[in-house]
Amino acid sequence: MLTMLALLTACSTEDVAVPAGSTLVVYRQSLFTANTWDGTVSRTSRDGVSEGEVELGGEPTRMVRVGDELWVTLRAERAVAVLDISGEGAPVETARFQVGAEPYGIASTSDGSRVYVAVSQQDQVVEFDGADRTELRRWDVMNEPRWLAMHPCDCALFVASGFDAPVARIELESGQVTRIEPPETELPSDEGDTIDLTPRNTGDLAVSPAGDVLVWPVLYVDNRSPGDQPIVNAADITPPSNPYYAPDGGASGLQLSISKFNPALVAVPLDIDSGEPLPGDDAIALFVGGFADGSPKRGYLTGVTFDGNGTTVYAPMEGANAVAAVDLRPAAGQGMSLAGPSAGGSTSFVDTAAPSVAPADGNFYERSQAIVSLAGNPYAVALDSVGRLYVHERGGRSVSTVGRRPVQSQLDRLNRGEFVVGSFAAEERLVAGTRRTTDEFEAGRQMFYTSEDSRMTTAGAGVSCATCHFEGRNDGLTWSFDENPRQTPSLAGNVGETTPVTWSLGVESVAREAQITTIGRMGGQGIDEHLAATVESFVNSIRAVDVEHNGRRDAQIERGQALFEDPVVGCAGCHSGARATDQKRHRVFGRTLAVDTPSLTGIDATPPYLHDGSAITLRAVLERARDGSMGDTSDLSADDMDALVAYLRTL
Repeated sequence: MLTMLALLTACSTEDVAVPAGSTLVVYRQSLFTANTWDGTVSRTSRDGVSEGEVELGGEPTRMVRVGDELWVTLRAERAVAVLDISGEGAPVETARFQVGAEPYGIASTSDGSRVYVAVSQQDQVVEFDGADRTELRRWDVMNEPRWLAMHPCDCALFVASGFDAPVARIELESGQVTRIEPPETELPSDEGDTIDLTPRNTGDLAVSPAGDVLVWPVLYVDNRSPGDQPIVNAADITPPSNPYYAPDGGASGLQLSISKFNPALVAVPLDIDSGEPLPGDDAIALFVGGFADGSPKRGYLTGVTFDGNGTTVYAPMEGANAVAAVDLRPAAGQGMSLAGPSAGGSTSFVDTAAPSVAPADGNFYERSQAIVSLAGNPYAVALDSVGRLYVHERGGRSVSTVGRRPVQSQLDRLNRGEFVVGSFAAEERLVAGTRRTTDEFEAGRQMFYTSEDSRMTTAGAGVSCATCHFEGRNDGLTWSFDENPRQTPSLAGNVGETTPVTWSLGVESVAREAQITTIGRMGGQGIDEHLAATVESFVNSIRAVDVEHNGRRDAQIERGQALFEDPVVGCAGCHSGARATDQKRHRVFGRTLAVDTPSLTGIDATPPYLHDGSAITLRAVLERARDGSMGDTSDLSADDMDALVAYLRTL
């Protein structure tokens, strides 16, 4: 560890390359930001002078520095762009090449000889030669691989997927793929028993500088406890008596107890030579949240970045406009800690307190935390060689600077058992990028992502529209409402064209649904018609998912389309028109609840299926329909079913 710290300190003129993708790269005297909504990459000097930006289009999503180049994933164009940053001024695009459907995360080896891209809609990770950009290998990683991190040994790549909580570990020499499971957590119920919380990955993962710890952000949610629907009529929205956002009925909000939505960091000890999880050591989940200026700061985490000391991590909460600094070391009286490298050259979780010390409520462990209060949706953190923090606020098209020393000092005092309160703010805020979206889009986006505006949500609940409709899509979960579970529908592809919205209420517009959701499902005070209209504008601007087989045609797909349109099979009877929906509600499978006909646009990217999430795959949906209660696939052969699935995957 001391050797690694010495190396970090020595790189004073040229900052250390972080071999993991981010929307923020600090290099020499410049800050580079990927501005996804604007389609640009900007360059700003460290004293806040704009040095230009390059327009790329295609939703720049993550970038990694490879020597004097930036490799940038373009999620909407199936491509990676290569930018030359060796000179002054705006980055210069020198190459662009295709990699597959919706490339997301990107990482490289420390010397840049190999670059890795997560092709999310193809469930693959691809290896490229860093010099000539030729493809070398591919691995299958299920459930939309999005976030990548390289171990310092350059021998293991870690992959986090958007619809799952484990992390995949790819051993780069052998190509073997294994899974690292997050710990189980639970929520005490009113009946005296416990409810298992469901974990979901939410952002970029990181490996410590010494290679002894893997940390990644996970949101643990209670999607099983039932909650009532609001009562809605033409004029009024009545909040439910058993609110879904606060099962204890607390009028003052959930504050920072373990509840419905629990942001956490999962930490796993690794062998520093191989990046393998250490045998006999379990992962732990650290609850993340705090207060700033008397207000609770809580929301899903968009990533994690290690300090050079290897024990402090920084995790942005974009909806709460905050960054949490978390010390992985135990404070006085806390058990189960990261001990740091042992004499044997590895790290282990050890019980530093009395054996009777248990985890915090819900099996979450506690660690000292400091909160940095920011603005503009903080999304990514980077450090320079002298320890200054840079925070990319992607909503504000800015980079805020924060001094590391006072934050670390507070963590040290907390670790010594001192009672310390107070939060930190940015020292300065640098403009980093030109906004190219409309005022209406920005107003709606801000409301969609916030987890602290009282009009949208209960204070301390840590929930926003984006929590369940992650990145404007869906979270892959099914939620219990009344006696009828409902899976989260995707908002991709102009939902306004598929009204009515919601599974069963027949809501006439996205704007009206935004009002219902804020009061009835998120515990907010409600938004007026103007703000609701801005939310609708933002939601309806979300592009459709670029599924792997989008628009593909072959003999099997043609056969599947013919079966889909066959009146005997009956799919097109309800799934008709440009968006494959008749925009009506139907009773299916003999149930009394009539549910909305969902659009099939991008259906391949939105498992699970059916209103209750009971079908895990498209094939399962078709098998369910063999009884004739939703279309009729009873006479279809296995080859017919395969053809029908192949067609659905092109929509």
